[in-house]
Parts: sequence; C-alpha cells; structure tokens
Amino acid sequence: MPYYVETEASNAHITGDATTVSISSYFMARFYDATMQQMEAATLAAWRAELLGRISGDVIEIGSGTGANLAYYSDRVASLTLTEPDRHMCTMLGNRLRAAPDCWHTLVQAAAADLPFGDNRFDAAVITLVLCSVDDQRRTLAEIRRVLKPGGRIYFIEHVLARQEPRLIKWQRLLQPVWVCACGNCHLTRDTERSLVEAGFDFESITRQTAAGCPAVVAHCIRGVAVAAA
Repeated sequence: MPYYVETEASNAHITGDATTVSISSYFMARFYDATMQQMEAATLAAWRAELLGRISGDVIEIGSGTGANLAYYSDRVASLTLTEPDRHMCTMLGNRLRAAPDCWHTLVQAAAADLPFGDNRFDAAVITLVLCSVDDQRRTLAEIRRVLKPGGRIYFIEHVLARQEPRLIKWQRLLQPVWVCACGNCHLTRDTERSLVEAGFDFESITRQTAAGCPAVVAHCIRGVAVAAA
C-alpha cells in the first residue's frame, strides 16, 4: 500500500541568524523551480532521466529540494527516502507528495552531514546540485558512504569548478561571495570530482559536460555513478 511519512530529525538545524536564514530560505524555496526552468528544459531533464531511471533497491536522496527528481525514478526502486534540511523546501515537497495519488516515499528533514540512519542501510544515494551548497563536503560524503551498503553507488549531477577555463575560474572566484548569499549557500569553485575521489569513491562512469540554459559560472557539470571503494 502506498504510504507517506514526514518526520523532523533531531539534527535538522539552521546555521547563521535564524530570521535572516529563514527569510532567504523561504524565497529560495518559493522561486527555485522558476529560476531553474530554463536549465531544466535545456539540459537537466534529459540528464535526470538518463541517470535516475536505472536505479534500483533502497535509495536515499540527499537534498531533495522541491522534488525535481521524483518523476524519473522507476518501479525498480524498492523504497525512496527523501532528505532535505530546509523547512521551507520540506513544506513544499511535503505538499507535493501528499498530492500524489500513488506516493510511496518517506520524507525526513535532516542535514546531509548528519543523517539519522544506521550504517549500511541503502543500496544507492542520489545527489543532484547539492554538493555545491552543503556546509562540509567531506563530512557529507563520509555520511553518505556510511549509510550505503558495501558496494553502494552514488548517482550524481553537480556543477563544478571550471578546471579547463582559467578565465572562467576567475569569474567564479570573483562572484562566489555574492552567489553564496543570493543562492542558498551555492559555491561556484568546488572541485567535487576530486572530493568524491578523496572520500573513497571510484567512478563507474563520469561525464564532464557544459550545461545549457544557465549562466556560464554554473555551466560546467559532472554527472555519473561512483561506487564506494572497498
């Protein structure tokens, strides 16, 4: 029987001034889908469909936001646990799930770096446009690896540092302080490919590609599958 559960983990928290963060996160949640519309149509929808349609087993999604990935999972997914730290995003996602006629997902408000689940719980983890905005990439990836079963996989889509374009890197570094404040802690200069390797993941597949429908400073992306190294 389809089910829906919404819980707030004890580790869900807001950093910084609570009022300021609450106001900015409200507007981020309210307008996120609209601001992503062009990039979604030009690039992300096809990438999500190609990547997520092959996932199976018990799956955890990190930073689910407003639920952009939901339409792309197949019936090979046995269970889907959605995690999201922001309460405004959780409210929007919860409303979306409750309105779905065949909802079978679990939604948990939880920080990516402190997941309220036991070790070796999930077959796969999904992170799409999330590692740019977490407070601590290393800790987040360590947590994901902890909750994955041995040989578990991360399915990822992330915008990254423009390694091959020094001029663009200069713009990424110049704009980052403003971008972080305006775009929900999104960092423009993270070398997420390197972070995945340093966290103990081996790439089963990786595609480096420039996205369309977005500013150049967030257009350099990686997507693929990484396996927790033995």
